[in-house]
Amino acid sequence: MTTTFFSEAEMASCALDISPDLTSETLQKNTKSVNLLLKAPIYFATSYDKNLTIEMFVSFARKIIPYKKIAFCMWDEPTNSMNLVFQRGFTDPQVNLLKTHAPFSTWVHTFEKPLLIREIDVQRQDIFQTLGFAEALIIPVSWEGKIRGGWQLFAPKPNTFSLNDIQLFWILTMQCELIFQNLTKREQIQKLAIVDSLTGLYNRRFFDSQLKKEIDRSQRNNAPLSLLMIDIDDFKHFNDQYSHQAGDYVLREIGSILPGNARTVDTICRYGGEEFSIILPSTDPVGAFLISERLRKAAESHSYLIEHNKYVHLTLSIGIACYPQMATTDSDLVRKADNALYEAKRLGKNRSIIFSPQITTTKQLDDSKQGISIGTVDFFMEGIRSLTDVSRLLTSLMHIIFPKLGKMESLYLEIDRKDRHAFLVSESCQTNTMLSEPYKKIPLATPLQGASTGWDTSKALTLEEKQQLRSFLPDSACYSWEKSIYRHCHRLSANRQGSLFIFLDEEHHEQQLSDAYTNDGFRFNEMISLISEGITMHQQQRSFCRLAAHKLIALSETALPYFKHHSSQVSRLLTDFAEALDLSEDMANTLTDTAYFYDLGLISISHDILLKDAPLNARERKICEQHPLLSWEIAKFSPKAVDPDKNAILHHHECFDGSGYPDHLSGSDIPLTARILALADTYAAMTSSRPYRSAMTANQALKEISSLAGSRFDPVLTQEFCSLIKAGHA
Repeated sequence: MTTTFFSEAEMASCALDISPDLTSETLQKNTKSVNLLLKAPIYFATSYDKNLTIEMFVSFARKIIPYKKIAFCMWDEPTNSMNLVFQRGFTDPQVNLLKTHAPFSTWVHTFEKPLLIREIDVQRQDIFQTLGFAEALIIPVSWEGKIRGGWQLFAPKPNTFSLNDIQLFWILTMQCELIFQNLTKREQIQKLAIVDSLTGLYNRRFFDSQLKKEIDRSQRNNAPLSLLMIDIDDFKHFNDQYSHQAGDYVLREIGSILPGNARTVDTICRYGGEEFSIILPSTDPVGAFLISERLRKAAESHSYLIEHNKYVHLTLSIGIACYPQMATTDSDLVRKADNALYEAKRLGKNRSIIFSPQITTTKQLDDSKQGISIGTVDFFMEGIRSLTDVSRLLTSLMHIIFPKLGKMESLYLEIDRKDRHAFLVSESCQTNTMLSEPYKKIPLATPLQGASTGWDTSKALTLEEKQQLRSFLPDSACYSWEKSIYRHCHRLSANRQGSLFIFLDEEHHEQQLSDAYTNDGFRFNEMISLISEGITMHQQQRSFCRLAAHKLIALSETALPYFKHHSSQVSRLLTDFAEALDLSEDMANTLTDTAYFYDLGLISISHDILLKDAPLNARERKICEQHPLLSWEIAKFSPKAVDPDKNAILHHHECFDGSGYPDHLSGSDIPLTARILALADTYAAMTSSRPYRSAMTANQALKEISSLAGSRFDPVLTQEFCSLIKAGHA
């Protein structure tokens, strides 16, 4: 802020040596103005907003003094200067001049009394011409013995402001000083309420309100809005090792790194604990990812000084979601960004992940994607499932215990009150199919939990008990509720109880059932115990699946003649492409691992289809289109040391225009890694021989890929990939 426009001597000559007090004679002449002055404090005190109060003051002042343009500046303690907070009547260039050079503001603080500055009294008359006035009146505003601000009134003609006008206006400002003082203090308190004291960033309270406002603005402007949810990796371990004081130091450092590498329009908040959030207005997922990576790399490269000259490095995991492409409300946007953050943590930390429909909680992933069914049996997954197929176990036991009863409907329901879940194993005669899974895990609803407490005795169900059971079972319409139903209960542990329900076809079955049932129910109890053990074994089998998936990589290379070379080529392409895109080392390593998993689902498809030298028919094509789902299923159980990108595996056959599979995603909804994998996979396939065609040259493949930019492939990534191949860097 400069003071070079006018000399101190010039300003001193313009200072008015007057008193704000008025004599009784003057007051009598200005009865109307005095009445206004008396009403002013009451009038302004009705507002609790500083900006609104200033607007009201400006409107009120016009009734007392004939100004044309007006400005108001306030003292800023951190910068130790006067800042323009309000103006009216100026053009944008004039406002910029008032802000950057402040030709009159500093003099308020210097003289602490009114200044009447005329164009004819100073050398630099050009400033008057630029701002468009001939006379300026500067009135200080003070409280608690310090100058806190200043009013600047401007008139286009000389001799506009009389001494009487100046006295009245000064009285008005003095009457309102207490109001401005209270408003400033209120503003400071409000700022403390929305600012995190440790980091200086906005807090969770401000984040919640600001996100709603930004979503409303995004909706009005039809513009995207992205959200970053950020977490410091292994922060609890850091606190335990170096103390909570060191943890506070790191939080303050992150609180300066994030604003230093974000944009001025972004809203940066401390969400809670070691978690931060950033609202990115007018930003699509790709732009958000680039900003996220800039922040992540800045935090990763920063050295944190701990005690005794010891430096440590910490990393960030970041989840990204975008409105309205991925979410419809503010809470939905936060939830999906959180899910993406958890996915980043699960995939190894120190990475940015964009939300996709397949990213949910681990339980939701398991519940929604188990039991993929295709025309050709997946020999690997079927082999794993057959180890503990509890549905088949139930059917076999029924035939072993009741060989003369024939095929019956049966239902096993196990209640775990500690974990508040029920496990359902059933066979329905009406559909002639069993559950697609060995068992179904369902939440234990409160009514069902209450009803099950009375399942202590073995007996035929009453009509009321039938209705209770029916109302809580999924797909209850598949059962024959008109039949008699026999229930046997067996307590497995203090919190776990199994109940076997048998649907009886005819009355004489009841007698046969009674004959088979011993007094102590030993055979039924053993049956329930065995089914319960089968459920437990099925839950434990995942550790075996991880080992089996690792072995499957080697087995698959002998199953398909071209698969070994294809995976290796795709792996090299992904490594080079990741380097060209300047992706993180962890993401590059993940893509390399993904190359050996993303096509494993092909081994479940008949070789007659895969090695067919003629076009596939509709049925065969549909079977082939299941392989991303099967590959995803296998990759879920990958060994801990291997970290394939599950979203890339599931969606590498999605098309940019939405015509792909399995979920018909389009554009930026397709995970970034899936779009990268699609290019590498296609190029490797095109330049390799297949049973149905010969290999293309590199130029032919690139020409074909370029023609599909915008329809099959991401156009930006396509250009980068083709440049990489042409440059011979891959």
